[in-house]
Amino acid sequence: MSADSPPGKKHGQPMPSGNADYQWAQFDSEAYFQHYYGEPHPDDDALVALAVEALKKTASARADLDVVDIGTGPSLIPFFCALPCARKLTAWEYAECNVAWLEAELRREPMRPQWRHFWNVARDVYAEVLPDDPMPSLRAKSEVKRGSVFDLPERRWDLATMFFCAESITKRRDEFERACTAFSHSVKVGGRLIAAFLARSPAYVVANKAFPVFGLDTETLREVFAPNTSSLEIRTIGMREREVRSGYSGAYFLTGTAR
Repeated sequence: MSADSPPGKKHGQPMPSGNADYQWAQFDSEAYFQHYYGEPHPDDDALVALAVEALKKTASARADLDVVDIGTGPSLIPFFCALPCARKLTAWEYAECNVAWLEAELRREPMRPQWRHFWNVARDVYAEVLPDDPMPSLRAKSEVKRGSVFDLPERRWDLATMFFCAESITKRRDEFERACTAFSHSVKVGGRLIAAFLARSPAYVVANKAFPVFGLDTETLREVFAPNTSSLEIRTIGMREREVRSGYSGAYFLTGTAR
């Protein structure tokens, strides 16, 4: 999440609202967690399973990847997916409230039952001996850094994940493309990219405050990622007619190799 220039007009019409039009400092991190992860949904499990399978294929026998998760928000799911493959885990998050929430969550004892659920899903997919409690290892390997997706360092990490970030910070295509390009360029050439995006969502509500979503489809995703990514694969999760939770009725799961 990042402040940006205010929207102007295009061909005489007001431009869609952009990232700077929303009060990210007032984002209610705990309300978001309770609303989206308070009761785990089968789609959440499917996302974890797909992400772990992609990580297993990337890491093979390695366990030394330098991994970044972009726009982490109030979630430890990306870290649970990557933990067995990672030497270091970085959460790259803009909103100060989310940074504080993540730092507190990593210190929390005991871990919430929701996190235990998602860790068990990841362990089942890894199908190897992993600790019952991932938190000591997670605390040792992880770092939370405050930064905008638009200001990511280039060619810094081995692998990057991004779950529900680029499309959920703006309604503008140019900003969505900038965020996805920064994501693609954050890893070294040949590095792996793993991402998830809201499907057919007009917006989402957290603690009675509306936040933006850029509407997209598989064709748009291919157009945006093709210039910077090879071996691009897109799968769907859910894709229901009705919302499961505010702003969510399904998702696109994307993997690719940075070039």
